[in-house]
Amino acid sequence: MNIKTYINIVSIGIIASLVSSCGNDDYDWNNVIPGSQRITTLDNDTVKVKIDTIEGNNTDVVTLKAIAHGGSTFDWIASSNVLIPQNDAEKNYIVHVKANSTQDTYAWLKVQETTYGGIKGKPDSMQFFIIGYCEFNKQQLLGNGSFVSKMSYYAPFDVNLSEGKGDTILYNNFNNMRWQLKLVISKDVYQKITIPANQYFVYNDEIVTVKGNGKYNTCKSLFVINYAICRLSGDTLAYSSGVDSLRIK
Repeated sequence: MNIKTYINIVSIGIIASLVSSCGNDDYDWNNVIPGSQRITTLDNDTVKVKIDTIEGNNTDVVTLKAIAHGGSTFDWIASSNVLIPQNDAEKNYIVHVKANSTQDTYAWLKVQETTYGGIKGKPDSMQFFIIGYCEFNKQQLLGNGSFVSKMSYYAPFDVNLSEGKGDTILYNNFNNMRWQLKLVISKDVYQKITIPANQYFVYNDEIVTVKGNGKYNTCKSLFVINYAICRLSGDTLAYSSGVDSLRIK
């Protein structure tokens, strides 16, 4: 036997042994043992999500996932029909959640894994706080109200919201300074607030402007605004920025 023939025989033997070994170690889908499940966010496999918030506008989406095992299927089950889970089209251990409610409420979401062999794992569940959604009604956002602020010593104080041109509302007595601040409101399901640029006021003989954004809720006649009172240099005045709320009485 020449050396070339010997090498060929040895090579065939090695390949045969590799094929044989792979056949003995095939993954057995029927013997997968599921452990305890854990609902997490898409980008974090370790921290369990216990509670989350979603708006009941049937549009906003919260995406979550379970611990994936090959061959398993995952059932996402809501405790109430106001919570709407939808399995991902390609990876059913991922779920996309919407909510549809006009009232504040709570609902639970549970995930149940079933292995290829029909073994059910220990499920996991989490709670959603659903913020009630009502369609846009500008009249619900006008009138006398109370501004609750952690930034002002004088809060809460009385304010008035009146109708402006187009999509604007005039916020009278902003920050208890008798300023009239324009707010631009969106009429879509996202119910956003924007403070438009180039609004100037006098504070301690200094020209300042107000920046910020937020959201409103028609159901509650409520505004939540993240704002800052700024010098023209860009610096923020002390005790003049943060997230505050305003409710129409």
